[in-house]
Amino acid sequence: MSLRPFRNFAHIDLEFALGGAIIVGANGRGKSNILEAICYQSIGKSIRGSRDHEAIPHGGAHFDIRGNWQEGDRERPCRVFYGTTEGKKVFLDETALTRVSDLVAHFQTVHFAPQDVALVLQFSAQRRRLLDIVLSQADTDYLKALQTYQRLLTQRNHYLRSLGHRSIDTTEAEVWDAQLARPGSYLRHQRLSGLVEMLPDFQRHYKMFSTGEEAASLLYADAPLPPSSEQVPSQEQLEQEFRQQLSDAHEKERHAGHTLSGPHRDSFVFTIDDAAADTYGSQGQQKSVLLSWKMAELQLLERRRNRQPLLLLDDVFSELDPVRSAHLIDMIADFDQVILTAPRQPQEALGDRYARIDLE
Repeated sequence: MSLRPFRNFAHIDLEFALGGAIIVGANGRGKSNILEAICYQSIGKSIRGSRDHEAIPHGGAHFDIRGNWQEGDRERPCRVFYGTTEGKKVFLDETALTRVSDLVAHFQTVHFAPQDVALVLQFSAQRRRLLDIVLSQADTDYLKALQTYQRLLTQRNHYLRSLGHRSIDTTEAEVWDAQLARPGSYLRHQRLSGLVEMLPDFQRHYKMFSTGEEAASLLYADAPLPPSSEQVPSQEQLEQEFRQQLSDAHEKERHAGHTLSGPHRDSFVFTIDDAAADTYGSQGQQKSVLLSWKMAELQLLERRRNRQPLLLLDDVFSELDPVRSAHLIDMIADFDQVILTAPRQPQEALGDRYARIDLE
């Protein structure tokens, strides 16, 4: 992979060993930026949620990320370019993609960073984003439905704001409701199905981190998950329920000027012993929750895509006690390729398992 330039790098070339690598360097050397650049080749945007122009080096006018990944016997070159005048362009196999989002179908990554713990655990919007990213990588139809929903949501909100002090026209509002409920119910169905599938892996990994002393779980829309995939409500049922929610809120939405219910507002909560992890979990517990979730993400993507995604762990051993660190080392030993960052070689137990890249 080469960055020409990106963030703090004017030009750097990197080669990652087949089994993975550990990038070692002092804080501020750009370790996290390298992982962010890899994610750009996976989802076409910053995993941090940053705007593209923020990744341009100070005083510059563009960034350029180039890399290759192996798919069976085939090597696939990928380039993500962003310029202040040209906008963003993505090339795969040296061919320009029509949409940046088309990249998501080809190369999957799972990314963990310590700063995500507070961000994800404390803000519902960030938890929804976390869920949307993994489900979009697992199924491109989900990404298309999400984009459609967001477009229709914007249009419906514009309609609500345009009413002003006028009474709502029920017939017109129901047309908007029907349009939004179709992709919205699909998103809710896929979220519930995905969470039900991920829950056993998430709980198993958290049990390892907590040495069996605590039980973690997930809530969606303030309710426990269905006990099995067969008991997830059908999309048709969810669509009817969503349309009713929208209809019941017409008058409130007219006053508010925006849509008050839907997948864009649904809660998604991690729990520890039935208490919300964001409110009652310690820092160590919260980090263990997010790490367990990332392990579950990886296994969901492996099942759905029939290949392991690349696991990216940014300064993952910071603030983990020796017991949790040992469990994590055992977990990642089973993954095909892992790229880690650390201010120094973090654990003797890692040995020479990963090639070392020093950032001077």
